[in-house]
Amino acid sequence: MNTQTEKIVASKRGAIGWLVFNDPQKHNAISMDMAEAVPGVMRAFEDDDEIRAVIVQGAGERAFAAGSNISAFGAVRDSAAQNHHYHQTSERAYDAIYQCAKPTIALIKGYCIGGGLDFAASCDIRICSDTASFAIPAGRLGVGYGYEGQIRLNRIVGPARGRDIFFSARRYNAQEALAMGLVHEVVPLADIERHALAYAETVAANAPLTLRAIKRAYLELEAAARATDMTAAQALIDTCFGSDDYKEGRAAFAQKRAPAFTGK
Repeated sequence: MNTQTEKIVASKRGAIGWLVFNDPQKHNAISMDMAEAVPGVMRAFEDDDEIRAVIVQGAGERAFAAGSNISAFGAVRDSAAQNHHYHQTSERAYDAIYQCAKPTIALIKGYCIGGGLDFAASCDIRICSDTASFAIPAGRLGVGYGYEGQIRLNRIVGPARGRDIFFSARRYNAQEALAMGLVHEVVPLADIERHALAYAETVAANAPLTLRAIKRAYLELEAAARATDMTAAQALIDTCFGSDDYKEGRAAFAQKRAPAFTGK
């Protein structure tokens, strides 16, 4: 298989499937079209018996994915209906990776921000370069961050670290990410693709039925948190997108200035 679209590249190299976010000029920021393409790619990987593991990465060396494409929010997240569609599309993309029956490995170079970190957290294994940086900047943008992303991140780093990531909205370097357990390994940039491929090939050499059973067990263990009633939290998330602060956050981002939030 060698499937290529403008912004998503999917390929197969031996027993390894590769999904690449391919918009390096925009630091691989995830557009709606890119998110919509991910489930189909992952289904093809799952249906291919020759593929034993999947690597997810961003094109170029500057970014895995620098979040969602915020500059397009005015066109795709400007009403409750639009925001619901956007959220559902994004969650289908994250879940396609998270629920993949085969082991998934995030190969992270450069920026891994917002929705990019959601994709990385949806993978089973995260290997980053020493140039990588991580953040969830929702608090600086006035957006309502989907609680599913909090669940994915908290199961990796725990709620104490998770609170710091979300409340501070600050950026973390590769060594900080390693110390908190967000990534499994930090590798020099020049070596990371070779190292991640070697790791994926080690995984792929193991018994497929065993790996499938182990992956399913982990998904079931983590299902309880995903089934929690989050109605009240979702209502507050929706309120964010109708707020003046959301408009201010987008304006400040576009104008490259600090936002002045009012809590309204």
